[in-house]
Amino acid sequence: MNPWGIRTIFLLACGVGSAVVEGAATKGPVFSGEKSISQIFVQPEVTRYVEGVSILDRQKYFNLCDHGSDFDSRVSSDIYEELIENYGASFGRRLGGLSRWGAELEEDPTRPGFANLDALKAYQPRLPSSSFMENCGPNLDVACHGNHNKYPAYMGKHFKGSSNYHGKPEWIPEKLDAAAMLAAAVLKYGYTDFDRPAYFEPLNEPHWEFWTDPHLVEWHLKTKEAVRRFTPEVHVGGPCLSVAYFYRDNYRLWKGMKYFMDETKGEMDFYSFHAYDFFKWNGNDFHGRIQSGLPLEGVLDLVQNYAVQTFGSEKEIVLSEHGGYVNAPGGMYDGELIAAELAATYFPGDTFELELKKRSIVNTLMLQAVVGNTLAFMDHPHVIRKAVPFIIPKSWAWDKTYYAQLYVPYEYTDTSRAMPTHLLNFFRFFRGVEGRRVKALSNDPDLQVRAFASGSELFLIVNNLSRETEWVDLKGLDVEGITLRRMGRHADFSGTYTEQSIPLPEGLQIRGLETVLLHADFGQPIPEKRRVYETVCYGDKVTVPLADATFMVDVPVQKKIDYAQVRVGLTRSAGLDRNPIITINGKQVEVPLEDCAERLEEKEYATTKIFLVNVDDLRARNQISITFADQNDGSVGSVVIRAAIKD
Repeated sequence: MNPWGIRTIFLLACGVGSAVVEGAATKGPVFSGEKSISQIFVQPEVTRYVEGVSILDRQKYFNLCDHGSDFDSRVSSDIYEELIENYGASFGRRLGGLSRWGAELEEDPTRPGFANLDALKAYQPRLPSSSFMENCGPNLDVACHGNHNKYPAYMGKHFKGSSNYHGKPEWIPEKLDAAAMLAAAVLKYGYTDFDRPAYFEPLNEPHWEFWTDPHLVEWHLKTKEAVRRFTPEVHVGGPCLSVAYFYRDNYRLWKGMKYFMDETKGEMDFYSFHAYDFFKWNGNDFHGRIQSGLPLEGVLDLVQNYAVQTFGSEKEIVLSEHGGYVNAPGGMYDGELIAAELAATYFPGDTFELELKKRSIVNTLMLQAVVGNTLAFMDHPHVIRKAVPFIIPKSWAWDKTYYAQLYVPYEYTDTSRAMPTHLLNFFRFFRGVEGRRVKALSNDPDLQVRAFASGSELFLIVNNLSRETEWVDLKGLDVEGITLRRMGRHADFSGTYTEQSIPLPEGLQIRGLETVLLHADFGQPIPEKRRVYETVCYGDKVTVPLADATFMVDVPVQKKIDYAQVRVGLTRSAGLDRNPIITINGKQVEVPLEDCAERLEEKEYATTKIFLVNVDDLRARNQISITFADQNDGSVGSVVIRAAIKD
């Protein structure tokens, strides 16, 4: 994976000096037996900014799929302490929002089609406790999306084609001024300042036939105008699409988001979609349409590249749901059957402890997707406003066995005993992670690497996107001991989580689909000696067929560049060559092939080629061309260069 050319560029990017680079270049790739060793170089004293953002905002990423209102009274004190006080979880999602009021409010006799708001204005929402506010701040920062078919019938029903929601015809309100007024009034009078949603999407996952409907666009624009008059602190956006695989059919699915952005002229407060991995069992392992990790990086780049190209600026993004599950035709969850078959094969028995282990099989799939997504979102802090894992604290009121719960009743019947599931380890794993981003580079595209420093503490997170074990050469940490957290899966596909205190290793073995976190305490504040400012430089076009895949990317080479990363989002038919031929200013560059490529091929192969380049090869305007040796089947979604400017 790591030919010496890539290794040399990596060492240059790490700033280790020309003598070391020359030595590395003569040695060739580093091997352990037959396995290539990946490299991670951490510089805790170098603060990393991404478009001006360095500090990690935990409220963006580590969220419960829960609205938060009265949470301290809805769960036990033990659960509250564990999630909020110990693990630092935040709140993320409210489904419905105005469903109650849509059913209860009568039509205003003086304004046909509009709701009589008297009862809503008289409503007194419950105030939060002082301790809850102290833990969670002045506002819960929740994203709220409207449920299907919940506006009052007297506002009319606008249908589109054969669209349906769980077998019933789906509609959106016909009288948009009335609908917008109702949403704005509910957001103003239905909440306290503490639990009022920070982000509002009029409809959760509209049917695909609405994606290019002018009426849906107008509904969002009118809602934004009305909400701004009533509660300007609430951001309104959409279209809350159900999927993120915009690369499908050579970016045909991008047209839905593009249409909405075009028709709203880029003027929504944010744009939104959901990101899910859809797994299937192939007889040996789980595969399917994987969007997390490398494919998602290209999707995030595409949205912003198009926004800059069309509107002149980047646009904020909200994901009110993301995750992964085994799905049946039609998209619904269908993981119980295969989990039961695997449990019967690997750990037969009928105790509830084994039942929880069986649950951890599907929990592990969720965590693989959520971690891959979260680490991608964390590298786009300048545009991601909110990202909510589909991890629900409890669903006991409507389904005690639901797959996405943090806690289930013992034996699914004894509600006096809340049993934690493997999903809880997401919040346990990321507890305490905070501070400024610091420079941490890797030459392996299969490894998502993020590092943060806070006071005397360093947090280094490494996620292996492939099924292959990765051997990692770790450099740059001058500390004797660390706490090592590991989260992954056993050979029987059940989930595993461990923590141990160990001496700092020179290298790490990271198993397939495993995430590790190194927590180091240096005993004194980690000094900030310098800074790098990553500037995102976008290509001049998007979604181009491979036959025409030549892009121009402007880079501020008049400034001193510490390192530069090229990112090429692409897709092509399954079964074809996965190794692109990429030239920069006429010079072919080496592009490592990700080991996870086989996971990313379902009905198509989709990925983002991410690799470091020699900054001396960059110009003020760079021509980047992408081809393949076999044929030009496929398309390139976006080409981006991230140039890290020295301070």
